[in-house]
Amino acid sequence: MTLVSIDHGRCRRDGLCSAVCPAGLFENDPDGFPQFLADGDQRCIRCGHCVAVCGFEALQHVDLPLHQAPIVDRRLQLDQAALDQLLQARRSIREFKSEPVPEALVKEAIEAARFAPSAVNRQPVEWLVIQDPTEVRQLAGLVVEFLRGVVEPRYAAYIAMWDQGQDPILRSAPHLVVVHAPDDWSWSTVDSTIALTQFELAAVARGIGTCWAGFLMRAAVGHPPLREALGIPTGHSVTGALMYGLPRYRYHRIPPRQAARVTWR
Repeated sequence: MTLVSIDHGRCRRDGLCSAVCPAGLFENDPDGFPQFLADGDQRCIRCGHCVAVCGFEALQHVDLPLHQAPIVDRRLQLDQAALDQLLQARRSIREFKSEPVPEALVKEAIEAARFAPSAVNRQPVEWLVIQDPTEVRQLAGLVVEFLRGVVEPRYAAYIAMWDQGQDPILRSAPHLVVVHAPDDWSWSTVDSTIALTQFELAAVARGIGTCWAGFLMRAAVGHPPLREALGIPTGHSVTGALMYGLPRYRYHRIPPRQAARVTWR
């Protein structure tokens, strides 16, 4: 059985599935109907373009069944001004309420993020969500332990703040999300960054404050006790992390940023 089949009774022979397939896996039969190439099963990356572009349910993909592919609701088209404001008003939150974020909201944000693009649709990203504030604090301590062994003067102030009872590492955030991906995949870092950025925007849209956990990301590469505490599987590396929680404060303005440096050709 071939991976993709075409219902000739529904197909309009408009050529859309062939036009959007990134691997060029369709050709027309003598009657003008698209047909999947003989070697398509091995070459298909399961991106779903062919399923998504057909508006007549004429195309069936074994691995991407239509009952798992909801129809796009055009009534939910995002207003351009609202999207621009979401992107521009997003802040890196470093002051959080002690109130926990409802788990359901985090699941929704991950659900949105799993649709992020990845190289050849590999989808390599795996998620670790740490909900216990005590564990988040312990992980911050392991990061400080790593920084104490790094000979860089700029870290001295952060270590001093920690020793004084402050948390400059994970900012006393109640929660932490970490993503990891395979070491043998060249695009793991890029794919993870895209996914985590999509998670961040989905989180902000739900009232969740986030901030990239740069200290933890660095320490996770060079400090085995932190990697062990995170439980990262063999063959994977931490490729991104965000502290998150409900923002303690509300921001009312969008501060200016540097003008985009663009070369037009």
